[in-house]
Amino acid sequence: MKLLVAEKSKTKKTQSPQEKKKRIIYWSVLGVGAVLIIAAMAIFVFRADEETSARSEYESVRDAFFYIANPAYHDTSGGMPNESEPIADSEDAPGGDLGDIIDEAQQRRLAMANLLEINSDFIGWISIEGLIEYPVVRGSDNSKYLNTTFKGQRNSAGTIFMDYRHSLGFDESICILYGHLTRDGTMFSELHRFRDSEFLQENPYIKVTTLDGELLTYRVFAAKITDVWNSAYTLSITNTTRAIADFPNTPRDASRFLLLSTCTPGLNDDERLLVFAALA
Repeated sequence: MKLLVAEKSKTKKTQSPQEKKKRIIYWSVLGVGAVLIIAAMAIFVFRADEETSARSEYESVRDAFFYIANPAYHDTSGGMPNESEPIADSEDAPGGDLGDIIDEAQQRRLAMANLLEINSDFIGWISIEGLIEYPVVRGSDNSKYLNTTFKGQRNSAGTIFMDYRHSLGFDESICILYGHLTRDGTMFSELHRFRDSEFLQENPYIKVTTLDGELLTYRVFAAKITDVWNSAYTLSITNTTRAIADFPNTPRDASRFLLLSTCTPGLNDDERLLVFAALA
């Protein structure tokens, strides 16, 4: 027994420096790998929680908007709107009997006023049927709403926002709206569908509701992968005529434009997708 212990002890003592180094490297790599996996899992859980939180907030904002702007879809149970079961007449609808409602523009103005109370930067609502339904804000710069939701919560989903340099809002000759490309397909992620010419032809309209209840309809005429240095991001603010000259397939009779901007799924941080639309 003593001889066996002595042999084991001798074996340990004779371990070469190279072997020790390999063992240290092995355990170090294993440790770093474990830390990276744990960190990745933590980030994934955090992002998933953020996405869930953002979706929940925007669903509530969307419900509030349609509840007032579209009383014909008001649920008879007194809940939020149910678009699959339109109500022909309901005394529970905002404003009483639908026959007493003044007009649709009035309802839209009420909806706008309601959302303006939630966020004083609110300037309108953007709709692309079946794809996008979001409030639009304009901050004092183009950074605030990159990671801030409509209700002011810190969240990477951010908010759809207008370039802060558009002092006239949707009355500008050219307006640029920004929105994130998200993992869960929310915000402006669906804009990439317009890269398909067939989809663009079948789904060309973007609708914007302004604060005064006006409903603006824009027609998409192009979608282009570009970068942050595209003249549309700068010249549209200072030189409308020159900017329009750089737009692809610009309709000849168009005088007001809406540009929607989002990121691309590639690794190039400077790359962007621009969707071009003209007021119909």
